[in-house]
Amino acid sequence: MDSPTVDQLDETIAAFAKLGVKVMMTELDVDVLPSSWQYHGADISRNAELRPKLNPYTNGLPDSVQQTLAKRYADLFGVFLKHRGELTRVTFWGVTDASSWLNNWPVRGRTNYPLLFDRDGRPKPAFYAVIDAARGASGEK
Repeated sequence: MDSPTVDQLDETIAAFAKLGVKVMMTELDVDVLPSSWQYHGADISRNAELRPKLNPYTNGLPDSVQQTLAKRYADLFGVFLKHRGELTRVTFWGVTDASSWLNNWPVRGRTNYPLLFDRDGRPKPAFYAVIDAARGASGEK
């Protein structure tokens, strides 16, 4: 939930925009689970062994983690909104936690909570954090 840093994201968007290319944020989600290895990427052929420490939220996401996720999304959208003139699109990698590609990958049997809507399609605190960030950027109350 902390990589890339907000500063790294801000600098990267600014650098691409300076080149004059269209900047889009695609396949956005935030992995809340512990990393199963040092590799970061989306090679779906990679798998890791299920261990309890890699699947700590089997009975739902604790409120403290929900709030950390909400802050992460608020921070991300703060950067996106700062660059709204250069950033042309933000696309999520899924709608609800129930259908996230991060469930069962890279560890089969693992449950993840990376999106703005829970398994029942209800908005999570992260959803409201994004809405609040947008309202703040527009001056809306």
